[in-house]
Order: sequence, then structure tokens, then C-alpha cells
Amino acid sequence: MTGTAADGAALGVIPAGFWRRVAAWVIDTIIVLIGVYLVGSFLWPDLVETTTHVSESDGARLEVVSYALSTLGTAVFGIALGLYTASLESGRAQATIGKRMLGLRVTGLDGAGISPLTAIFRCWPLWLPGLVSMVVGLNYVVGFAAVAACVAVAFNRRKQGLHDMLARCLVVRRPPRVI
Repeated sequence: MTGTAADGAALGVIPAGFWRRVAAWVIDTIIVLIGVYLVGSFLWPDLVETTTHVSESDGARLEVVSYALSTLGTAVFGIALGLYTASLESGRAQATIGKRMLGLRVTGLDGAGISPLTAIFRCWPLWLPGLVSMVVGLNYVVGFAAVAACVAVAFNRRKQGLHDMLARCLVVRRPPRVI
């Protein structure tokens, strides 16, 4: 142990594992996606594309209605997910709802909370792909970079993704509550 803030073990914290972080991301994505669909359904119809498929066979008629985010909806979803993540991770709880449910929090390398600007920078794999979704070609490059940045968590001793390293952050497990 070197006793520096660069060593997660020296801080007495346990880095959050890859699958726990993925599960938290899934929870948060579902929360934001529901919000975007509700806004798209009631306030901003351009966010959601509705498709109706009609099938008739032997006198029976079947209608299936599907809803999908439009290109604009995808961009709004990416920005909403980034703002949701950044605002909650830079807040008092230092975690999104998904991270809280799984006992995680985001800290700087020194163990302190992070600023809103750092949080926005840290969550670029969430908002940048949605923002460039309308630019064909660039969306694939940015999407691949975002996935690679996140997958790096599985192969790093401190369980940091590229976005965590660039923002000088750690995602750690919360200590158990003392009763």
C-alpha cells in the first residue's frame, strides 16, 4: 500500500464490479426511458413514432401497434439520461437511483463527491451517442467508443472505465449501515 489516493484499497473502499454497474445502468435507463416515452406520448409527440401493423386471416383481424423513439427521441433520451446521471451523481447521494438500489456511489479519487461539471464529463458514454444519433457514420464510431469505455471496467484493477479514468472518478460500494 502506498497510501495515495490513486490506490482504491488505500482509501478503504471496494470498487464496484462490472455486472453490478451494468445492472444499475439498466435500472436507470428504464427509468429515463419511461420518462421520455411519457413526455413523447402526452407533451411532445415528435419523440415517439407509432406504427400500426394490420393482419387479416380467415375473417379475423389483428392490429398491433408499436411505439419506438424517433431520431429526435433518441437524441432527447441520450441527453436526458446524461443530465439525470450527472445531476444525481454530483448530488448529496452521489448516486443515481439504480446505483443507490445496488449500494454504489461515485467519488473522486480522493473519496470526496464530484462536481456537476465532472459528473457531466464522466457520463459522456451516456449522452454523447444520443446526441450524435442523427449523424450517420459518426453514431457508430461514438457508440463503439462508448461501449469500449464502459467495458474497460471489467479489465481494470480499480474497476474504472475510460470515462472514470478521464474524469478521475471511482464507482465504489457503499459501506454497510451500522445499526
